[in-house]
Amino acid sequence: MGTNIVLIFLVLLIISLLCYPKIQSWVDYYKEQRAIEFKKRTGLDLWSLYRLSAPTPFFWGLEKFIFNTTIFYFDENNLYLIKSNEPVIKYPLSSIIEARRTMVTINKRRVWKIIINNSGQKIIYKLRTYSNFSLFLEKVSENPNAIVDDRYIWGIFE
Repeated sequence: MGTNIVLIFLVLLIISLLCYPKIQSWVDYYKEQRAIEFKKRTGLDLWSLYRLSAPTPFFWGLEKFIFNTTIFYFDENNLYLIKSNEPVIKYPLSSIIEARRTMVTINKRRVWKIIINNSGQKIIYKLRTYSNFSLFLEKVSENPNAIVDDRYIWGIFE
């Protein structure tokens, strides 16, 4: 019984090693098609942007109807808000006047409030953080008029 399991494991390992180049080419093709589709839909280069908001949970296609599907991206100068089937909203990073930590966490990710001054009108967005958020806070804090909370409380807790 034990040798059968070992043999099956070895056969699966050999098959996966032989199929690795084909699997890698499928992954590369998928990434390339995703970037092309993103460029067609938004006019932006996907690989030059940093994703700011956390991905929505997967609910077999129903997440579009349950969750706010706004995706936040940023680059060196701008913040982009992308919703499916709507034009891209672009704000300069210098127009962000506040980036505040809220007390809410969802799936161990902190919810942050971003306030943007758009021609004298304050626009408030709330988002769950993603891996590039520290870089975003650093970019926003370059604006001397912006109020930016530290990402970590006492340097330890988010």
